[in-house]
Amino acid sequence: MKKIALAFALLATATAASAQMTLFEHNNFGGRRLDVRGAAENLGNTGFNDIASSAQIRRGTWQVCDDAYFRGRCVTLQAGDYPSFSSMGLNDRISSAREIGNWGEQPQQGGNWGGGARAVLYGRPGFEGRQFVIDNNVVADLNNTGFNDRASSLRIERGYWMFCSDANFQGECRTFGPGDYPELPPDLQNRISSGRRISNDYPYRQNPNWGGRPR
Repeated sequence: MKKIALAFALLATATAASAQMTLFEHNNFGGRRLDVRGAAENLGNTGFNDIASSAQIRRGTWQVCDDAYFRGRCVTLQAGDYPSFSSMGLNDRISSAREIGNWGEQPQQGGNWGGGARAVLYGRPGFEGRQFVIDNNVVADLNNTGFNDRASSLRIERGYWMFCSDANFQGECRTFGPGDYPELPPDLQNRISSGRRISNDYPYRQNPNWGGRPR
């Protein structure tokens, strides 16, 4: 019996050690916990939907979203401790989570990562620091994401995007096409507060369709 108990203890320890992201019920890593490995496309199936208030990430880059199947508003997190989701507007709202790996890699399962237009903001020049992935067409106010006025470099996978220094697409605005921007222009360096995709392709054959899906 002691050998069986020891085997179960070792298995539990190995499982915990391999977990790359742990969600906690309360702030400061308190309450119930859920270990996520690879992807959890619908936390409603785990009994942990809209419950998480903090997280610890051992390694990798993760995306957490307020809707199932990686929809709704999503935030990208690097390895580290996150004692509260309140500042991100995600407290008790997370419904899906996945490891997204490095640029160009796909998550281990689920979703349509890389299947559509994306822009990635980086907290430091040269694509270093924290990341914020935009895979929706519009982010009107980055102040609600914890990434306002923090972007120093930019990578665009597809589409043509406009980024502005003020919320709601006001202030200084510039348009960026697909490619790498290891340094942002001075008027947007650590100043981006909003962004939206204005077209799929270049040249623009019509005026931007602000109210619907970009052409």
